[in-house]
Amino acid sequence: MKIRICGGIGLALLLLPCACSKSSQSDKLPPMQIQGVNVDIPKLSAEFAKAPPDLQSRLNEGIAKVRLNQYLQGMMVFDEVLNNPAVNDKQKQLLTQIIGQLKEVVSKAPAPGNL
Repeated sequence: MKIRICGGIGLALLLLPCACSKSSQSDKLPPMQIQGVNVDIPKLSAEFAKAPPDLQSRLNEGIAKVRLNQYLQGMMVFDEVLNNPAVNDKQKQLLTQIIGQLKEVVSKAPAPGNL
């Protein structure tokens, strides 16, 4: 029994440093490839890592939409975040860039009936 408890604690301790350093590593991750377009979602996540919780929540909602191939809905969420007064200039620039990348994805994506 002690081995299992220690093993569980050891595993948790091994995973802990990864979880803590995730935000600094996520900006080094390559962009997502969607329909042959680089979409810099990891950089976007890193840029908003220290944003207020409400902004992070909305951003994560937009990222989830993109990952579910709901590009237009994701762009709408990102646009709402972009217009939030708490967003700084660097974040606005990155959001604008991501929205542009997603527009390119939408233009290349096959129509739903043509899958």
